[in-house]
Amino acid sequence: MSSSPDIEPLSRRGLFAGAAAGLAHRAAAAEATVAFTHGVASGDPTHTAVVIWTRAQPGADGAVSVAWQMADDEAFATLVASGTTSTGPSRGYTVKVDVTGLAPGRVYYYRFLAGGAVSPIGRTRTFPASGAQPVKLVVMCCASIGSGFFNVYRHAADRDDIDAVLQIGDYIYEYATWNMTPEEQARGMRRAEPHHEIVTVADYRLRYGSHRLDPDLQEIHRRHPMIPVWDDHEIANNAYATGAENHNTSEGPWPERRAAAVQAYFEWMPVRPVEPDNKGRLFRSFDVGDVASIIMIDTRLYGREKVPGLESEFMRYLSLDPESGGWPIPFDTTQDPPAAKRALAAEVAGDPEKLPEGYIFIPDFNRFNVEVIAGERTIMGPEQEAWLSETLAASKARGIPWQILGQQTIVATMTLVDRTPYLTNRADSARFSQGPILPGQVRPFALDTFGGGYHRARQKLLADLRDNANNTIILSGDLHNAWGFKHFDDDGVTMRAFEVTTASTTQPGMESFLGTQPVPYAKAMMERNPHLVYAELGSRGYALLDISRDAVTVEWTFVDTIRSKSFTARVDGRLTIAARTAGAPMSVRQA
Repeated sequence: MSSSPDIEPLSRRGLFAGAAAGLAHRAAAAEATVAFTHGVASGDPTHTAVVIWTRAQPGADGAVSVAWQMADDEAFATLVASGTTSTGPSRGYTVKVDVTGLAPGRVYYYRFLAGGAVSPIGRTRTFPASGAQPVKLVVMCCASIGSGFFNVYRHAADRDDIDAVLQIGDYIYEYATWNMTPEEQARGMRRAEPHHEIVTVADYRLRYGSHRLDPDLQEIHRRHPMIPVWDDHEIANNAYATGAENHNTSEGPWPERRAAAVQAYFEWMPVRPVEPDNKGRLFRSFDVGDVASIIMIDTRLYGREKVPGLESEFMRYLSLDPESGGWPIPFDTTQDPPAAKRALAAEVAGDPEKLPEGYIFIPDFNRFNVEVIAGERTIMGPEQEAWLSETLAASKARGIPWQILGQQTIVATMTLVDRTPYLTNRADSARFSQGPILPGQVRPFALDTFGGGYHRARQKLLADLRDNANNTIILSGDLHNAWGFKHFDDDGVTMRAFEVTTASTTQPGMESFLGTQPVPYAKAMMERNPHLVYAELGSRGYALLDISRDAVTVEWTFVDTIRSKSFTARVDGRLTIAARTAGAPMSVRQA
């Protein structure tokens, strides 16, 4: 049984005026003129360096001088590095230092001092420069404090066997927040600041700060270095290089909103570089001894081209009957397979309200797949694609067995199963009557994924892994549920990569937005998709990668609730992926 400490209520005053100073060392800050309101964090460890972070809120606006110290013991008896930096309103009083000259493969402790206050003591580590020592990485995504408690963060924070946390996107959500019910308020549920949708740099700062008041999130940052990358909600839903689905002209010019989001991200996250470049570049790589290269790519903002909207495109590609004036053809779904009823086309005249019960309009999937799914569009951009090829090839040339690809959206393709037999509430069946899954249909679950509307980019990525990598573990999030996919070469037999999709930290998944029963629907999905070897579709949690030179063991861990601060956790699935050898390709088995 684990539990998180009491959570102080959020307020704009408390967030930026130091009222949360109790989250720092209260005794040390009693006489202080500065408060470390949001704890400490570290990230982007290399063999000899690590980024450390805090936020120093003064009693009155103005520049703040902040000292930092790093030691190899919690008593700080001997400092291995120290220095002084400054912060102020232009950075939202955040502090980031790239500490260099450290020894490889070591645990370090760090703290900040300002205005008589001392920050909490953070614990971090550097990666080994060489050797075959195994490494353990936690993979997380998709967290909103309005959706539940951060029990997933707390469980991982309490582990002593983690080398680093990979946060692969949706660290915050940009949406306007909803009112809490009296029952939710009584349970201590939180409503993030600001309450409106975030657009300006002040808005984004406030939303990050609202999250970082949470003690469970503070604790995972305090105890483990984090290697993060954004997805879309750190900017706006379904973002791409030149816009976003959740952005309109009333919210101002897109470049201004994008710049505001990128600035706040670099201020609040322990990432290198300390300041963003003029392109907002976030893709980077880390070598972990002679075992793995962690390669973080940006499939969302840097070079992504816009993808067509799924439903709007489907309407454009309805199966039409030229003999009936070009009206969409009704299909009778009470038959298996559904039967075209062309005689009704002119009578119904494209109006779904006139369809008899059990009838729907169906798109011409062949034309849709050729003209939309297989369209030429990039998800990374040519510059990042070239960088990835070079980074993979360099890792392979050094003899590093594992290339760990941290990125946002699912790479695998899969065919959904008709939801109707698996609905949690049978009364909801009418809600899905316009979209059953049909035999032979290859309808993408989400067009904004590699496996959805970026099919050619996906083919290019898999070819790159074939040509320039040894053994690849692809990490993905975004969809809020846990999956495990095998990726094959063109022969359909030789396993080239394994994809680990982690469940969300708090956001609801398929059990919510499809309304399906998690266990039977997961089983049906695996039966329909032989390359899908693991699926858990109803829980919040994280994935753990235990990486040695010969194999990677993946564990999916879930908490039983995010509606209460008291929870239990379980390991639901465990798979071992063996590295290829001279006589055998990669393989996967139950651990």
